[in-house]
Amino acid sequence: MGMTDDDDTVYCDVQMSLAQGRELLQLVSALRESKAHSTLDRVFERMQDELSASIDIVENPPTRGPWGRRTT
Repeated sequence: MGMTDDDDTVYCDVQMSLAQGRELLQLVSALRESKAHSTLDRVFERMQDELSASIDIVENPPTRGPWGRRTT
């Protein structure tokens, strides 16, 4: 999936603390549930998925794979 001159897709990669991630997830969930920004529903859904997965990795770190913590 390469970017071209006519690609109008915006990408965003933001880092934050666990507490900020939880707060942002609550905000995004409230915005989505309000249905006040219907054109952003799919974006909100993806944000919820990404935030939930990131929070889960911090709270329950995998023991194997690329995110696993080294014990040696």
